[in-house]
Amino acid sequence: MAQTVKELHEKRMKIWDESMQNHEKYIDQNTGLFLDKYTKTRACPVCSSMEYQKIFSKEGGTYVKCVKCTMIYLNPVFNDKAIVEYYETNHTEQAQLVESDTDSFYINLYNGGLDRVQQEMKNAKNILDIGCSSGTFLDLAKKRDLRTYGVELNKLEYEFAKNKGHNVFNDLLENINFDNTFDIITMWDVFEHIIDGEFYLKYMKKLLSKNGVIFLQIPSSDSLAAKILQEHCNMFDGLEHVNLYGVETIKMLAKKCSLDVLNIKTVISEIGVINNYLAYENPYLGSATNKENIPNIIDETTLHQTLQGYKLQVVLGVKR
Repeated sequence: MAQTVKELHEKRMKIWDESMQNHEKYIDQNTGLFLDKYTKTRACPVCSSMEYQKIFSKEGGTYVKCVKCTMIYLNPVFNDKAIVEYYETNHTEQAQLVESDTDSFYINLYNGGLDRVQQEMKNAKNILDIGCSSGTFLDLAKKRDLRTYGVELNKLEYEFAKNKGHNVFNDLLENINFDNTFDIITMWDVFEHIIDGEFYLKYMKKLLSKNGVIFLQIPSSDSLAAKILQEHCNMFDGLEHVNLYGVETIKMLAKKCSLDVLNIKTVISEIGVINNYLAYENPYLGSATNKENIPNIIDETTLHQTLQGYKLQVVLGVKR
């Protein structure tokens, strides 16, 4: 039987709590913001404009909106040394949740993504998953006879994925010397963690084989849930989600990197979460059971047709 909104998010709250505990050591207790020694200010990661307006601060970080292109991003952001240290020692709760998925939530998402990339790259032989965690997605890819490669900074998750038989590297992508190119490169809920998305898209493009594709699943700042809940939305975690792209801003970045958007859709409606919030309840732990529609406003089908779902799935290919 499908999980209720509350049951699903009770499991995820453990991840949130672990993340917040890891955040605390970086926060100035007087200001409630991250200590200056860990951070740096920056321009818009999409259009490079220095003009922005503050939206809100949360869990030590401050989210801003670019005046020029509407990109939502953290500013200031963790510096390179601090962010690598953070991820190398971060918790493994997300991996444990995915590994123990008994309701097929993640499995269905992963298989749907594989279907989309294999439609665009029909004769794919191999796949590289960046931020592969414990390797659950790569397990599914291997079942489709793809040679599986992964990159994972968290040492415990790296060891877990490696012990499953995947070719996994415990280093930054740009430090790895691969012996081959890749037909498919994926990032599942990872690209929003990367400060310089332009650099990484261009770097991934160099690793693609002829007609290879890049797949991204990212939280969408255009999602109805994010716009309604704003600082109450878990999308805004204050530290890890440094760049929150919308439909137009991810298209702008792809064009800047000479990549075509081959396929774009949204997944996960968060309608139940919105219904909780509109009923003056905790959005994630309220009593809503209706996950199909927001009464008198929108249903799940229309929400995804208009690309207002919680996460974007984007397939990119090299311009021809």
